[in-house]
Amino acid sequence: MLRSDDSLVHPVVRADPSMAAALTAIAHAAKRHWGYPESQLQEWSPQLTVSAEEIQSRPTGVVIDAGWPVGWYQLQPLGRSLRLDHLWVLPGAMGRGIGRALFDHACREGVRLGWQELRIVSDPNAEGFYLRMGARRIDVEFPDPNCTKGGLPVLLVHLGSIR
Repeated sequence: MLRSDDSLVHPVVRADPSMAAALTAIAHAAKRHWGYPESQLQEWSPQLTVSAEEIQSRPTGVVIDAGWPVGWYQLQPLGRSLRLDHLWVLPGAMGRGIGRALFDHACREGVRLGWQELRIVSDPNAEGFYLRMGARRIDVEFPDPNCTKGGLPVLLVHLGSIR
């Protein structure tokens, strides 16, 4: 699951609260990459927006390339699990190992903080990425009570074996 070479090529650093607008723009661009209609993206805007306060209070890592953020993640305690609330990479930076570096860093951060598992509620388009990273599907979540098909894959990573 974890490959140290990606984190050397794409070092992950703690995000600064002043990056909130840039990180939010990355989340919107990455979600737009999957071809969702603008009306849906507008509806999801609150979930895709990160505040300076959230960056300050939650573990948030970012990859900087040529002086600009190109990807980021954020963790949130959730009951007995740690939840991966965000993991986004700019579409133009996808396919370069940045997502893997962010995911590996998020897992290591979870271990450092003493958590045993990482829970992910994934966009269906990103599920394959998380499965390749070692997550396993445990459920499907239907965030909209009117939704009768599809749903969001719920994945889990056991952090106990990560060093």
